[in-house]
Amino acid sequence: MKKTVLFVIVAWSVCASVMANVRAEGYPLKVTERKLSNGLTVWINEDHFLPKVFGAVVVKAGAKDCPNTGIAHYFEHIMFKGTDKIGTVDYQAEKPWLDSIAARYDLLANTRDEAMRREIQNDINRLSVKAGEYAIPNEFTNLISLYGGTRLNAFTSFDETVYHNAFSPQFIAQWCELNSERLLTPEFRLFQGELETVYEEKNMYSDNMVGGAMEQAQKQLLKGTPYSYPVIGSTENLKNPRLSEMRAFYEKYYVAGNMGLILCGDVDADSIMPLLERTFGRVKPGTAPAAKPYALPVFDPSNVVHLKLPIPIMKAAGQAYLAPTDRDEDYVVFEIALSILTNGSDAGLLDSLVNENKMLMAGAGVMSLKDLSVMGFGYIPNIPFGSKRKAARQCLEQIERLKRGQFSEEVLAAQKLNYIRNKQRMLENLDERSSAMIAAMSHGLSWDAVLRQYQSVDKITKADIMRVASKYFSNSYVRVEKKFGTYPKEKISQPNYKPVAPKHAGEKSAYAKTLEQMPCSQMPPRLVDFDKDVATLPLSPLVHLYTTRNPYNDLFQLQLIFHKGSMEDRRLEAVSSYLDLIGVDSLSKHQFSKNLEALGARLNFIADSHSFSVVLSGFDRNFSSAMSLLNRFLTSAKPDKRKFKEMLKAYKIQRKTFFKDNGNIAGAAMEKVMFGSKSSFIDHLSLEALKQMDGQLLVDIFKELQSNEMSVVYSGNLGSEEVATCVRNNVNLDRINIPHHFVYRQLESIDTPTVYFFDNPDARQALIRTYSLLPAASTEEARAKMQLWGNYFGSGMSSILFQEIREFRSYAYSSSGSLYSLPLMTHPDAPLAYVTQLGTQADKSMLALGVLDSIFRNMPVRASNVAANRQAIIHSINNNYPDFRSIGRFVALRRVEGYRQDPSLKRSSILPLLGIDDVVSVYESQVKCAPRTVIVVGDKRKIDMRQLAQYGKMVELKKEDIYR
Repeated sequence: MKKTVLFVIVAWSVCASVMANVRAEGYPLKVTERKLSNGLTVWINEDHFLPKVFGAVVVKAGAKDCPNTGIAHYFEHIMFKGTDKIGTVDYQAEKPWLDSIAARYDLLANTRDEAMRREIQNDINRLSVKAGEYAIPNEFTNLISLYGGTRLNAFTSFDETVYHNAFSPQFIAQWCELNSERLLTPEFRLFQGELETVYEEKNMYSDNMVGGAMEQAQKQLLKGTPYSYPVIGSTENLKNPRLSEMRAFYEKYYVAGNMGLILCGDVDADSIMPLLERTFGRVKPGTAPAAKPYALPVFDPSNVVHLKLPIPIMKAAGQAYLAPTDRDEDYVVFEIALSILTNGSDAGLLDSLVNENKMLMAGAGVMSLKDLSVMGFGYIPNIPFGSKRKAARQCLEQIERLKRGQFSEEVLAAQKLNYIRNKQRMLENLDERSSAMIAAMSHGLSWDAVLRQYQSVDKITKADIMRVASKYFSNSYVRVEKKFGTYPKEKISQPNYKPVAPKHAGEKSAYAKTLEQMPCSQMPPRLVDFDKDVATLPLSPLVHLYTTRNPYNDLFQLQLIFHKGSMEDRRLEAVSSYLDLIGVDSLSKHQFSKNLEALGARLNFIADSHSFSVVLSGFDRNFSSAMSLLNRFLTSAKPDKRKFKEMLKAYKIQRKTFFKDNGNIAGAAMEKVMFGSKSSFIDHLSLEALKQMDGQLLVDIFKELQSNEMSVVYSGNLGSEEVATCVRNNVNLDRINIPHHFVYRQLESIDTPTVYFFDNPDARQALIRTYSLLPAASTEEARAKMQLWGNYFGSGMSSILFQEIREFRSYAYSSSGSLYSLPLMTHPDAPLAYVTQLGTQADKSMLALGVLDSIFRNMPVRASNVAANRQAIIHSINNNYPDFRSIGRFVALRRVEGYRQDPSLKRSSILPLLGIDDVVSVYESQVKCAPRTVIVVGDKRKIDMRQLAQYGKMVELKKEDIYR
């Protein structure tokens, strides 16, 4: 009893001191909140550790503000098409055509006669071709790339629409100018293409194995609310877009009082305000109308929601309840309560049911929206004979324990501590912090209110947990059960529009030329200095310690990176999964996890191609104690026969569901073509091989692994020597005697043009891949030139592939290409590969493949696209500079590959000297005549197989050819 009281006092003190530190230091949590003269809210979070800024425009309107129409999502696409200044060579001449197109779409939406609809669609197509004569496609995207931007994107959710990207800080004036200009007078330019692109997006969701079930759950659980409809809208509304309604949506919601600007990163809050006033202060003032009230759904225990999933053998069920929103005073207490039930360390009340082998899986989660939240717990009984009724009873017994307070003060203190750790880890990361700011702004929370929530944790008592658990785990719930099956897929056929091929592609608008006159300081990208950015300390001949300081909080992360991966030993894939399921000599999995949780620590295992990582994280003050627990696991991990059987069952389910996902099939087919028998889907640990193993063997493999060359990476506040001493005391460095050697897969040669086809009659989309084998690029200059060509050809919205296939013709939703290469230092003479991927409606497959083939044979040359892609590569070097958690691992892995300086150092000096002639030279000499293989996964009945055979010898793939 005394020990428990002492633990609680210590844990409470830790919570209080941690949150006091957050309040006192502020950095990087401080957000400067301002309002511009037009009422637009600005949140600025200064963080000068990374040489980049994350910028986002938040519109507090989403799918719930136009339920089932898809208007918010459609308009998100339109916002990339430019304005009356961006994306046009002559807006005054273009505008009459755009107005006529808008009128025809409204007419189409009101017409039901199919013959008349076809006539209107043909007229829209004719008008679109004429309007396209004035368009400069992707000009906004190109300008963002030219002026420091990377990762340009947007998303539409139920409550918000957000436009965002990262950019280099010296271009902040251009970023503000561009992103405010796009809000002033957006135009419905090239809408025909976006209409078909959204069709393709709908098809893509239809092929998702769980997409139909998720949509049904949303429809039935949230019935009567605007949240019950899919964000993308109904098929009927997709076919009948009303541009006048989209314009009305923009006028209603894209006003300053309903929008916000978020800047997070290397920016000065005080000096930037005049710039923001000059740019975003131009946005039209106003407030959005109040949302129509609606009643929350009523959950009735007599109702059962059945969800179809094409997963055999496995039973699954659960219960759903209403939960507090993030604006509710119960929100943080509820989050802590939920973590007592289930948490990332598998130490919760529901987790104990799995740890004790009472069921295969159990857990709980929340769908958090602005106006309502739904939580649920779910379970999977043991396979094959586990009882759903028994599993439900066991889960409810654990929930009753929560409601009655039948958990120790130690458990509550541990979950409060781990809540703080998780929030601090989230807030220290610029991208995650930005996401939290977006969610808070769109949900109507101030940033101070968010921080107050975090700071209230130390005051939460067991009585609070019991009250909130009883309130929300009430008698108002809906049962949910899985049924085997699939949902029918609605058909959206292509309208056979004539493609719009703008003749001004690659040109500059008058606006773009004006933007060039803005002053800008050219700065080289920030590179990693191996000697200054990371402290390196040799611990033994085959072990080096890499440490970096944590500038934000008192959390540490320690990675033991063993330089042997699954490519060298496929059994390591199973080892990483199995270690997550077991405990140590005298402690079960559940007990070991609770000991970690009591320290605010977590232990994870990650197997990748070339390394195996043991990752320990927690509070620096508990570093020594956490390391002692790690030592116990390294030396005394205890096999568990039942957990091995559970893992076998999970592998069996994975195998049975593999071919339910079109993307899985395409990935496996691609690897088969590229790597032959060394494909990771063939040369992997098969279910049959795993059955011949046992838990003891996997633990033995883990112990043998600990003899391999290792990098130790630490980020925190302790000194290198202190960390080194603790590592020496808890990790046996003397046994490490196997040096690393780089294992790689050889690319398959292409002897003759071949088409590999996999028939998937359940697929709505066809997935098309191509594989080209290219000669080696054995110097930095050659690699830089090849990288520039690869980006120009297929990377991002400024690529030829994206423009020609998606932007101009709407033949595919996804369209991209990427270069495959091995590290230059280890394999300078290894050949390269270029792969492309398209996701297209089956009846467009041959059209999409035809365009892809034509641009391989006769690549369009556009100087502005080359410039945009060159700048994008340079800016990505800067904007991808690793954060303090990642930089040590970056240096460790690069050193193992033979580098002694940042690999981007030479390339960053070569790229500015490259241009269109270099791109054309690479294409003509190495790509144009390179052998190429085509892979298609789709429904054979909807694809012209005779036409497909024109691209090479036909080979039809079977399941056993690509996955074993």
